[in-house]
Order: sequence, then C-alpha cells, then structure tokens
Amino acid sequence: MIHRFGRWSLVLVFILFLTSCARIGPNFSPPTARVSANWLEGGDPHLKTKPEIIRNWWQSFNDPVLDRLVDRAFQENLSLRMAGLRVLEARARLAIAVGGLYPQNQQAFGSFQYNRVSDGAPTAAFSNNFSYRQIEVGLLAGWEIDFWGKFRRAIESADAGLWAEVADYEDVLVSLTADVANAYILIRTLEKRLGLAVQNVEIQKESLKIAEARFQYGKVSQLDVEQAKTILNNTLAIIPVLKTQWQQARNALSLLLGLPPGDLSEFLAGPGDIPVSPPEIVVGIPNDLLRRRPDIRRVEWQAAAQCAQIGVAKADYY
Repeated sequence: MIHRFGRWSLVLVFILFLTSCARIGPNFSPPTARVSANWLEGGDPHLKTKPEIIRNWWQSFNDPVLDRLVDRAFQENLSLRMAGLRVLEARARLAIAVGGLYPQNQQAFGSFQYNRVSDGAPTAAFSNNFSYRQIEVGLLAGWEIDFWGKFRRAIESADAGLWAEVADYEDVLVSLTADVANAYILIRTLEKRLGLAVQNVEIQKESLKIAEARFQYGKVSQLDVEQAKTILNNTLAIIPVLKTQWQQARNALSLLLGLPPGDLSEFLAGPGDIPVSPPEIVVGIPNDLLRRRPDIRRVEWQAAAQCAQIGVAKADYY
C-alpha cells in the first residue's frame, strides 16, 4: 500500500512538473528602436540632460493657484475617473484569469432522509427499529490541468492588459495636467491683454483729443485725426474678442475640473500674474524620455497581451 502511494505521488509530481514547464506560444520581447544618445540642442545651457524625473512638473511654476487647479482636476475630472475604472476592470479580468488555475467546476450537495417503517408492514414484526435517518454529503470538483500553458498565457495577457490600462491612466494624467496648465496660463495671459487693451484705449482717446485740437489750430491735417480714430477703433474692436476668448478658456477649464461652465472666481483667487517657467528645463536623455511616455508603454503592454493570446489560441488546438 505504501509502495503504491509513493508511485502515485511520483506520477503527480511528474504531471505538475510538466504543467509548470509546458507553455505553448511565443514569449514577448520588447522591440528595439534606434534612439540618439544626445539631443540636437545638447549645448543649450537652459536644458539639463541629467536623468531626473519630475512627476509634479507644474509645481516648478511656483503658482499656488495652478497647484489647486491640478489637485481639483485629479479629484473631479470625468475622463480620469473613467480611466481609473478601466484599471479596476482590468484588475478584475486578471483575477478571473488567475481563477482558471483552480478547479473550474465545483459542486457541493447534501441530502437528509427520515424513514419510518409502518406498523402494518409485513416486516414490522421482525424489526425492533421502526425508523432510521439517512444523511448524504458530497463535493464534486472538475479541474482541467494546464498542461499546454493555456491558463498561464491567459494570465500573462490579463496582466499585460492591466499594465496597459495603468499606462493609459497615466497618459490621461499627463494630458489632463497639460490641458489645465495651458487653460490657466491662457486665462492669465488674456487677463493681462485685456488690462493692457483698456489702458491703451484711455491713452488713445487722449491722443485723439490732442490730434483734433492740433487740427483745429491748423498744426496737422485731417489725416492725423483719422489715423488716431482708426487706432482707437481697432483697439476697441480687440476688447470683445479678448473677452470672448477669456470666457472660452474659463469654460474649458471648468470642464477639465469636472464642473459646469460658471464662475471660477473661487478657484482663480490669488496672484494674477502669468506663470513663469524656470530658467532651466530637465529633459533627460532621449532614451529615458521615450520610456517615460505612457502612450508608448501602453502600446508595448498591449502588444505583450496580444502575444500571450497567441499561446492561448495555440493551446486550443490540443
């Protein structure tokens, strides 16, 4: 009996060894790309090529209003929430794929019967026990051995799909922060241009008065007056255009913050200066910058997921 048990143990170990080794399909390897070692503008003193990654790059502007806007966008932006939910969905798909390594069919059953022999039965006179109970409990499980690596390839595909969704989430983060910063800088720029336009209107009105007075005294011709009127009217015509662009930029910022278009005075309260970029910009080397791009990482993980699906499809032949 002991010898038979040992033999079956060896068979089981051998089967497990085979299932751990056999894996049909190609293994994914990242494609190689020729990338320059240095930038063409490597001699520019305003560029730093040291390998430094600044995740919160908008903080380099030292603008507390911009920091508040980005934090608000992280919390309320609808596109970012959708990307986050897709990450959770991919994580659930990975858990389903891992579940394929466990018994695929599971069934538990049980029954209880109470039987009593009737007093009028022919066998009642020969039995002292007129009742008895019958209990039945069982468990059934069906498990497909992953001999060809089908389920492990499915796990590889689901895992790569999860990382692809994570990269997509980071891609949305990059686009969101860039759009928020652009909208905010555009708002501050238009505010400055509006202020300068209003000042120019006052100055040009005085210039027109001077031109008219000099024309009355014969110092200048009518042409100088008309030129002063043209300059003033052109400046007055620019102001409505700037106000329209200013309102459009505020509406775009509202959408990025997950808000309906409205008054953003609460969020824009603070210094009204245009954010100034730092004197030096860290760009790293071309190869590192390429790996930092989440859209490239997403495509690479998607290719890895599809490569693992080749193994799943081949395993279905067997």
